This record gives sequence, structure tokens and C-alpha cells, in this order.
Amino acid sequence: MKSATTYFWVRVYDYNLERDGMEKGTLLDEFYLMDIEGGRAEAKQKVLEKYCTNTSKELKFAKPKKKSGIYAIITDTEKYWYDRFYAQIDTFCFWCTKPIKGKASEFPRSYIGDGHYYASRDTVFTDLTQTAYFCTTNCEIHFKRSQKSDEGEFQVKEEGNNGDIFGYIYLIYNRAEDQYYIGQTRYMPFFRWQEHVKEGKKGHISDLSFSVLTEICRDKTCDDQQNQQYLNNMEAWWIDKYRFEGHQVFNISKPKITIDYLKERFNDMVIRQEQMSL
Repeated sequence: MKSATTYFWVRVYDYNLERDGMEKGTLLDEFYLMDIEGGRAEAKQKVLEKYCTNTSKELKFAKPKKKSGIYAIITDTEKYWYDRFYAQIDTFCFWCTKPIKGKASEFPRSYIGDGHYYASRDTVFTDLTQTAYFCTTNCEIHFKRSQKSDEGEFQVKEEGNNGDIFGYIYLIYNRAEDQYYIGQTRYMPFFRWQEHVKEGKKGHISDLSFSVLTEICRDKTCDDQQNQQYLNNMEAWWIDKYRFEGHQVFNISKPKITIDYLKERFNDMVIRQEQMSL
């Protein structure tokens, strides 16, 4: 009997027992699987097939106990989340009719179908008869004929989780240019977001979205310089990943992965993906 679940959400982590403790570890990859009729067993096989021999041999499907290692978490999901991650649009702003193209979930949108809401969430990102997209938040506001809420209090610059989180890798997406910027910060991510908005160098705020890719736990067996080096390496990891996947990344400089373990891990993972695409 085939499983009713055909969508899975996959996250791959690099776990270091001393550094991460009870935390999940550092996120190395995230993707979704669809049309998996063989259930979790087939999903696991798809994950193993995505990577090269070394990673496939080492990869576990549960967080390691009392040791370090690389592992994947596979979670049942639905079409809504798959589309939120992958769906692309090529349409026009519902308010000003400006052409818009790119990742659907990064654009402001509003429900315009019959009734109070979607009969099925499967249609949220792909059915343009029910979803109106906007090129900017200003156009969305005009459409809804509403006013912006009062600005919140100024955010105080502080480290995450009382210092247990050493830093974050974050992503800024420019919808107007279909370009990505990946950065790092030692402090709470929204503070860095404020700084980017004030600088204005990544684009107009109405064209930008901000998200956190992964958080880096402080390795208490290492000093700040060593922790900073790991943070630098993970920033380089995500820049290389986005560039390898064909995205336009507009970082001015390209940091390099300087830890041999991570270099080998990246090559092992991406080479296999490249082979599968041939």
C-alpha cells in the first residue's frame, strides 16, 4: 500500500557534540521532495542519492548521540510548503501592472478569490485567479487601502540566546533584480537588517525580503577567534551553495571556505548534485 504523503521537507545538519550540545547543529542544506509515493523509505533513498559516496556513507537520519556527525531530518509536509520554497511567478503587479518575475513567496500577495479564504492551501502560490501579487509593499498597501502600523521600538543590539548563539547567516532577496545577498552577523539578525535598510545599498526596502538561513552555536571549547572562523566558513558555504545552484548572488567579495573538512563536505555534496542534473 502506497503512502498518502507525497511531500517531504529535508534539512541536513553538521552536528558537533561539543559545540552544539542540545541544539540541532549548523544547517548545511534544505530542500523538498515531491511525488514520493514510497513513503519515508523512498525519501531517505532520494536524500542519499543526492550526495556523493562519502556523505552518503556518513549521513544518518537522526541526530547523533554522544558523537559528532552529519545527519538529515525528514518531515512530512504538503504542497503549500513545497510551493513556498520553489514556486516561481511571471506575472504583473495587481496594482500598478509592473511586470514581476521571481520566487513567488518573496513577493507581497493578497487573496482575491471567492469566499473568505482559499478552499485549499495548495493553490496559494500558483493560482493567479485567487492570489494577487504586488511588486512592492506600497502597491499592496494601496490595494488594501490601509495604513502602515506605527513603527516598533528601536531594536537593541545584542547577542542571540544570551551569547550561546555565536552568530547567524542571513539572506536578503531583491525581488526587483532577482538577486540574493548572503551575510553574517554576531548579533540579533533584525539589527543587521535595520543597518542594511538604512544604508540602502541592497535596494529599496519595498523590493527586499530578509530571512535567517542558519544560526551558529558558540563552541565553548574554542575562543572567539576560532568561533569567528567557523562563522566565516559557514557564510562562504552558503554563498557557494547559492551560486552553485544558479542564483545571482551580489556579494561584493566572495569569502573562501578555509576548513578542509568543510571543503571536502561541500565538494562531496555539490558534485553529486551536479552529476544528477546531467
